[in-house]
Amino acid sequence: MKSGRGAMGLRSGRRRAGHPAGGTPSGPAGGPDRAPRAVAAGPRTTGWLVPDREGRLTAYAAGRTGGVVRWTESVTRPEEWSRPELLLADTGILPYLSVARGSDGYVDLFTMRRKGGGPQAPLDVVYASQYQTGRPMTGWHSIGNPHGQDAAQAAALGAPVAVVDGSDVVHVFVRSAAGGVFTRRRNREGTWGKWTALPCKRVRDGISAVVTRSGRVELFMPADKGVYVWRQEKPGGSLDRAPNLVFIARPETASGVESYEDRITHFWRDEGTGEVVAYRLPGPGGEDVAPAPLAGGSGRGPLALSRCLVDGYDCTVLAQAEETGTLAVTAYPTEAESAGAWWADTREPCEGAPALARDRAGRLVVAAIGPEGGLSVTRQRLDQQGMALEAWLRF
Repeated sequence: MKSGRGAMGLRSGRRRAGHPAGGTPSGPAGGPDRAPRAVAAGPRTTGWLVPDREGRLTAYAAGRTGGVVRWTESVTRPEEWSRPELLLADTGILPYLSVARGSDGYVDLFTMRRKGGGPQAPLDVVYASQYQTGRPMTGWHSIGNPHGQDAAQAAALGAPVAVVDGSDVVHVFVRSAAGGVFTRRRNREGTWGKWTALPCKRVRDGISAVVTRSGRVELFMPADKGVYVWRQEKPGGSLDRAPNLVFIARPETASGVESYEDRITHFWRDEGTGEVVAYRLPGPGGEDVAPAPLAGGSGRGPLALSRCLVDGYDCTVLAQAEETGTLAVTAYPTEAESAGAWWADTREPCEGAPALARDRAGRLVVAAIGPEGGLSVTRQRLDQQGMALEAWLRF
């Protein structure tokens, strides 16, 4: 596999499709539509580009004025996407989304809503569901907050992180006002259980939850003095605590990907240097290996992660937002961090965290939200060597 800016084959071509980012469609009489504009906020998480069961992609982002902005890939032409739709507009909704997709293809979007005006108003965790690609969503449903009627603590609640395990159980995790973590589950019949505390303290923002292909959940929770790890032994089972890790991760930088059967590689930014590191928990009787450095100190926020074939080799791909406001990408043979990482800046503007996914043809898809709140998308080129990308499309 080739590395480096030239070998990545990144192109700077620009093609615009659909409506310009942040553009306002015309109303029935040719005048401006008075509906709120579908302008996305920069994502704080990376899992917002989601394939359905057939591989058709949907991009979800929080709206800058509340609600959800959605773009849906065409059924027959992957280079075409719908115009941005503003759904579930609500000025009380915070500009944050955690997207959880089940094996049935249903998608739940979790966020928070303030119950009153001002930054000190209490927060509730809310979610909305989409049962079919491109179709209307349900309204917002509240699952409350673990602090009950304590308004001061409810106002300091952390952002929810949601995943669906292999038994179609939805898991929601939130950092409490005191730095602990609470979880709540919805079973496959749709019934929510109670909020339950996970014993931990001084947890930072940016909990990472990953689901393996077998359906097992692994939770990675950076804290002030290390990392808490909780994991399921089997899908639908209880979360059991693993030994704490001594590494310090910057807040809101952790993410993970399954790098081998039922084995997760966790990524985060080192507290001191800001550089990206990768780490895998040792297996039974295995040796504990120190986190592997992967450069990337010029970036910020969490790493978008995926795997794809590059020149016939299984590679892990990372994407990050640069401090300069653009998107950078690197790739290396999966679990071969010793090969190093050479980051290539695509020069494409990137507001917040980028996203990665695989399309119906198995190609890598890279997505970013631009500074004007529009969607930018590029795909892996299979007719060139290395990690080559097509020209960017803007929607």
